[in-house]
Amino acid sequence: MIIEKTKLSKFFIPFLALLCSAALLLVYLFYNPKPKIKEVANQTQSYVAIIFEDAGMDEEEVQKLLSINVPFDIAIIPFLPFSNKISLASYEKGKEVILHLSMEPEDEGNTWLCPRSIMNSTPDDEIEKILKDALANVVNSKGLSIHLGTLVCKNERIVKKLSAIAKENNLFIVDSTFSSESSFSKIGKQIDLDVVIPDIVLDLRNELKPIEDRFDILFNTAKKKGFAIAIGHLGTEGGITTIEAFKQAIQKAEKENIKFVFVSEILKIQKEKIK
Repeated sequence: MIIEKTKLSKFFIPFLALLCSAALLLVYLFYNPKPKIKEVANQTQSYVAIIFEDAGMDEEEVQKLLSINVPFDIAIIPFLPFSNKISLASYEKGKEVILHLSMEPEDEGNTWLCPRSIMNSTPDDEIEKILKDALANVVNSKGLSIHLGTLVCKNERIVKKLSAIAKENNLFIVDSTFSSESSFSKIGKQIDLDVVIPDIVLDLRNELKPIEDRFDILFNTAKKKGFAIAIGHLGTEGGITTIEAFKQAIQKAEKENIKFVFVSEILKIQKEKIK
């Protein structure tokens, strides 16, 4: 009798192992998470453009940004120590360069004004000369961007002059003033000039978690309307912290089927949607 039990156990254990293997195979086939991955891949792709403003003063910080191998725009203030060098390096790295003009701000403290800033009192001929020299300093510029909190965005004389020069030089304008009183969109429509209005500023505070949260808002905006544009800052307003949040956002974007593109590509997408 003992011998019979021993023989039975010899057959029973391999049979049990085979049964367990079959059960695991069924679990793999019917409950494998692969269908979810396929579902994400089938979602409509969304597009995001990031503009990093205020480049020109810190070369080392920009080099860290340029090491990131995805498309983004870099807005360079002219006539600063590294403006020309950064514009050349950005172009060589395949990034889109934007001229970031310094202009009179709404607040009375002009401490952040840069050399040859455009003021409310600046005459048209001087504006033309400043812009011409600025384009020579920040080479390969595809667009012209306007600072957050710029007072001159309400001055139609200056807006018309800047818009006309941008049109002549095949530049788009990024109106990052976030002002309801800005005239750039209105004037842009009148002369058939591309004017871009960003959706969000990423670095309201130089802290990693709030910037990460703003990236989440940006991605959700892009998913809703198909594309979105954000402003980030170099220097004290964001700088290395914003760059770090950007690196993390790139990893998240891949999972959420979001593609980083240049502002010029967003303009093409906008026009396609209108059609």
